[in-house]
Amino acid sequence: MSYDSAFLWGPANFSGRPPIRLVVEGVAVGLVTAGLVAGSAVTGVLTGFDTVGSVVGVIVGLAAAWYLFSTNAGRVLVGAVALIGGALAWWIPGQTAQAVHAARGESRTVVVTEVHVHRYEGRNYVKNSCSVRLLDGTPVPTEAWRTCGATARAGQHLTMVFDPKDSVLPTDRILPATAAEALAGSAVAAVALVALCCVAVIRSQP
Repeated sequence: MSYDSAFLWGPANFSGRPPIRLVVEGVAVGLVTAGLVAGSAVTGVLTGFDTVGSVVGVIVGLAAAWYLFSTNAGRVLVGAVALIGGALAWWIPGQTAQAVHAARGESRTVVVTEVHVHRYEGRNYVKNSCSVRLLDGTPVPTEAWRTCGATARAGQHLTMVFDPKDSVLPTDRILPATAAEALAGSAVAAVALVALCCVAVIRSQP
């Protein structure tokens, strides 16, 4: 194997099946990395510290990439692990919120208190968002976007989905039918991360 190829993809030069030890180590590294990235992001959402959870997930992904780098893994694979790990950490919070709403969300009527007009001059595009409150007067901490159309006005009634436990913010987005559907994309990305870590570990040994 040429130096450039070994540098990019790892120095593995064996034929046939890879050693069981490397497979086990690769799977373990992948599962720990994906589990910690996903776990920190989900925990952050459910505890109200979604940004902190995402940052921790990114750090875990970078730490896994650094470990693989130190084992002489291929630089392309190391970069892919860092990229997918970081992307997964920032993507999971939104998917988790959708899963929570799909699993236990409740539709409630809200009242528009103010309409905000957002003009995107470069695209000649206008979009409204609405500040809203519950019928009892309690302000809602997030704005309605999808249902706040061009004809929206103060006093108009809209529908938003709320989490009874207030773990995630209310939304008026179209939600997946089930929590599993909401998390399907994240699950695929997590499996890809495990596979990349496994391949990187296997190919790190000559």
